[in-house]
Amino acid sequence: MTRFLPAAAFLSLVLIGAQAQAQPAQTTPGGGGRGARMIERLCGAMKPAQAWGRYAERLSDRLALDEKQKGLLRAWQEARIKAREDSRTAQCTPKPDLSSFKGRLDWRQKRLEAQLASFKATRAPLEAFYAGLSDQQKANWDAYRDRRGDRRRYRRGD
Repeated sequence: MTRFLPAAAFLSLVLIGAQAQAQPAQTTPGGGGRGARMIERLCGAMKPAQAWGRYAERLSDRLALDEKQKGLLRAWQEARIKAREDSRTAQCTPKPDLSSFKGRLDWRQKRLEAQLASFKATRAPLEAFYAGLSDQQKANWDAYRDRRGDRRRYRRGD
């Protein structure tokens, strides 16, 4: 009897696993899935610009920026906000059709092109801001960015 116990336990685990595999995937009420939820988030209400302003204020305080540097930071932040709005418009107008494989590929291409355009639009103001920092401020900036990256990796479980 004890010889059959491990076999019975194994068989029950296999059956439970097969039943879990047969369950239908959870989707959104609109019939989408994870991709549709992401599109709704992206194309829905945008984060207010005040959130970017708070980031700029914290960064300004952390780096002890002078007026010229604050102007460069403001130019970079304005470029970021505009690039984000342009990216959102490019990706969401017209609303993407994710019902077909081709539609998903087309949207992915639009998304990558929008990301590249955003990067190009914000790179020059970011480089100008960074170039305007002193060596000590650059070291503080780099340490701050590294810590932010560490927190993101920790949250993702990397």
